[in-house]
Parts: sequence; C-alpha cells; structure tokens
Amino acid sequence: MQLTTLVLAAHTSDGFTSAEVDVLARLGSHSPQQAEDLLGQLLRCRLLAAWQHLREHDEICWHLPERCAPSNATPGR
Repeated sequence: MQLTTLVLAAHTSDGFTSAEVDVLARLGSHSPQQAEDLLGQLLRCRLLAAWQHLREHDEICWHLPERCAPSNATPGR
C-alpha cells in the first residue's frame, strides 16, 4: 500500500490525474486485479479524496485530498 501511495503521488499534478491500470500495477508491484482494493484502502485511510476506474479506457483517475495551509500563528500567542 505504501508503494502504491508513492506511485500515485509521483504521478499526480495539481492534485488530480489518471494512469492506465496496468502501469499503476507494474509500478506498484501488484496485479491489476488488486488496484481497486488498494485504492479503496487509500480512500478509507484518507490518503485519496476520490478515485474512479474508467473501464472504457482501462484507466484509474484519482484526486488527492486538499492540503492544509500552514498556520502563520506563533506558538504561545
């Protein structure tokens, strides 16, 4: 699951992107059949905001969660 997270992060621009299922499987060292299960786990862990399998193109699209902006507050104030 950690390797899949890294693969998705490396292939994400502007928080949303897609890739062919077999490419994600090869880079993540899992089978294409495991892709949906792994993406579901990442969604439940809130490491993904959403994902969808576009079966007509055999691609997976995903969207990463919004990042929280660092606070400008000084500790102790």
